[in-house]
Amino acid sequence: MAIGQLIFSKTLTGAATLDIASADGVTQVSVLCTTATAGSILGTGTVDGTSSDAVSIAENTSLTLGTSSGFPIDGVTITAPASCTLLITGSIG
Repeated sequence: MAIGQLIFSKTLTGAATLDIASADGVTQVSVLCTTATAGSILGTGTVDGTSSDAVSIAENTSLTLGTSSGFPIDGVTITAPASCTLLITGSIG
């Protein structure tokens, strides 16, 4: 068993997606948009009968998702449409 947490890093560009499921073990993820074309984050959860909508990440804006419980994040899709670059970092474990 490793001591500490593994770090995931990825650059998503034009028409690419990253799907995060609980099996991936990601407990925190940060997304930074570096282009004028916004990226998006979509959760698959439902709260009080209301489905999730995609959240836009504009140029020079970041968003961090995480769990305080230490349980992994589940059901999140990060999308970089054409002409978009997203810098993604995450903690695993």
